[in-house]
Amino acid sequence: MGKTSITEEDYLKSIHELTEYEGYATLSDISRLLGTLRQSAYDEINILLQKNLVTRIERGKYVLTEIGQKQANLFLRKHRIAEILLYKGLSLEWKKLDEQAMGIEHGMTEEIMERVCEKYGCERCPHGNPVPRGDGTVMEIDDFSMSQASPGKTYMISRIVYEESFILNFLSDNRIFPGTSIKCISLNKWSLDRGEVEFPPQVNPAVRLINV
Repeated sequence: MGKTSITEEDYLKSIHELTEYEGYATLSDISRLLGTLRQSAYDEINILLQKNLVTRIERGKYVLTEIGQKQANLFLRKHRIAEILLYKGLSLEWKKLDEQAMGIEHGMTEEIMERVCEKYGCERCPHGNPVPRGDGTVMEIDDFSMSQASPGKTYMISRIVYEESFILNFLSDNRIFPGTSIKCISLNKWSLDRGEVEFPPQVNPAVRLINV
C-alpha cells in the first residue's frame, strides 16, 4: 500500500476483505495486504480483540464481530464512494481505483460523500460492491462464488469482493467487469464473447456471480 500510517480502520477493512475472499483473515495475509510487519499486525489484532471488534475462530484465523463489521462498513463507505468519485468524476482506470482511493478515503467527509452520491449515485462501487449506508448497514446482494457455478451455464459478473492489484489487472486486461456475461466451461475456464479465458486460481474466490 505504501502507507506511512496504518489506522484501525485499515485493519478492519482488510479483515473484511480477506474474510470475503477466504472466509477468514490470518496475520500473514493482513500484514501482506497492509504492507506492515507481522508483529505489528499481531499487536493490532490483540487491541481489536480487546475492543471486541475481532474474534478468533481458531488458531491464527480471525473474523470481525458484529460491532467490528459495522465499523468496517463505515470505512468501506468512504472507500467505495472515493472509488465512485475517481471513476465517474476523474475517469481513472477501473483497475487503479482501489489503490488510488486509499490515498483519499480517510479525508472523505460526510459533505463530500453526500455531494458525490447526489451527483453520481452510490448504490454500488465500480467493482460492484454495495456502498454501506451512513448508519453502517449495507444492502444484501444475492450472489455466489465462481466455485458454485455449473459447467455449460451462463452467468453475469456481480462484483469483485477482493480488490487486489493482480486480480483487478487480470480482470481488466480481459475486459471482465461487473455486468459482463460469462459462461462456465470448467471452474477455471470461462467463455466470453471474444473467446475462452483461463482464470488463475487466486482470481476465482474474488469474483461473485448472479444467474441470468
